[in-house]
Amino acid sequence: LLAMGLATPAAGATAAGAMAGAAALHAPNGFFAQEGGYEYAASLGLTSASLAVTGPGRLSVDHAFGHAVNRGWMVPTAFATVGAVTSVVVGARIKRLRREREGEQQELFEE
Repeated sequence: LLAMGLATPAAGATAAGAMAGAAALHAPNGFFAQEGGYEYAASLGLTSASLAVTGPGRLSVDHAFGHAVNRGWMVPTAFATVGAVTSVVVGARIKRLRREREGEQQELFEE
């Protein structure tokens, strides 16, 4: 919806949740994006979250259509749904990575 110009708060909440998942994926690489970090995903997520909280502005397509698709229940529902789904996906990924590392053993002594 964001790409179509319908900057509804629910779309902002959904994008913020998706970027939270992307930031969690890149977190082991550090902060800076040059090293594969979460900097860019975090900035996009914060921008999307601010759009979700503030809502569409005076110059938006939503305002031109009289906020026909902008309802008060959409933002909390979108944040809750995307937050739950993101935590399930990130949790499943962390579990999978832990299982892959279980069989590995580091060297006890350096030669």
